[in-house]
Amino acid sequence: MQWNQLQDTCLKMQLYYSATIQEYRQFEHLIWIRLVAPPLARTVRPGQFAMISQRQTHSLDPLLRSAVFFAGADPNSGTLELLIDPRDPTLTRLVDLPEGTILDLGVPSVNTCTINPTTQTLLLAGVGSTLPALVFLARRYAGKLNVSLLMAGDDGFVPPPFLLPTTVEVQISSAGASALFDLLTTTTDQNPLRWADQIVLGLPSLFVSRAASLIRTTRLRWDHGLVQVILAGSLPCGLGICRVCQIETRQGWQRRCVEGPVFDLRDLRLPA
Repeated sequence: MQWNQLQDTCLKMQLYYSATIQEYRQFEHLIWIRLVAPPLARTVRPGQFAMISQRQTHSLDPLLRSAVFFAGADPNSGTLELLIDPRDPTLTRLVDLPEGTILDLGVPSVNTCTINPTTQTLLLAGVGSTLPALVFLARRYAGKLNVSLLMAGDDGFVPPPFLLPTTVEVQISSAGASALFDLLTTTTDQNPLRWADQIVLGLPSLFVSRAASLIRTTRLRWDHGLVQVILAGSLPCGLGICRVCQIETRQGWQRRCVEGPVFDLRDLRLPA
C-alpha cells in the first residue's frame, strides 16, 4: 500500500480524534490526565491505546507518537483517562501540559480484551505500561463480576487503589515488577490462579514464559480462552508499518499494534 493510500484509509476508519486536557494531576510519581473526547469515549475499549501528538495534523505526520493505554472512559461525560509514567522517555512530551491543551490521538482498531459470558470471577494482574489497561478493565466489570486486580511495580509508580471501585479487590506490591509473581504464588488455598474463571495479564515479553509456567503448574486444565495477555513494549508507529513490535505466535509473526496487543497466552510461541 502506498503512503497516501494508507493515510486515506486511516482517515476513513476515523483513526484520529481531537482531545482536550480537562484535568491534570500527579498521584505520587504517576501523571493522571482526564481528556474530553466524546466520540472516542463512546467507543474505546479496555486494551486499546492511543498514539498521541500535540500537533493537530489528523494524519500519519508525525509518524512517531507517544503510545499510552487508556485507563478509563465515561461515555456519559465524554471523557477518557490516561496514566503516564514520566520515566518513559517516549512520554516526556506529555508531562506538565496545561489544562486546555488539545491533543491529536491516533487510536488504531486493535484486538482488545474479551470477557466470556460465563465468567463470574475475573483475575487481572500486571506491571508497567499495561497497568492502565487493567485498571480500565477492572472498572468496566466492577459490580458485574468478582474482580481481583494484582499490581506490582516501583514505589510510587503503581496506580493508586482509590481510582478503582470498592467492589474490586486490589493487591499491590511496591517491591518492583518481579514482585507480581510473589502475589500470584501464595501458598494458601486462595491462590487466585486456581479459582479464576478467566485471567488477563499485562506483561512485558520477558515475563510471559514465567507466567505460562506458573499457570501450567497451578491449573489442572488450561483451555484456550482462559488466559489473555496484554503485551507491553515499544509501539513506534502504532500502524504495523515498522514491524518493530512483532512477536512469534502459532499463527506466525504478528504485530502487537495490529493483531494485538491482546493475545491468548496459549497462542504465543514461548522459549523452550
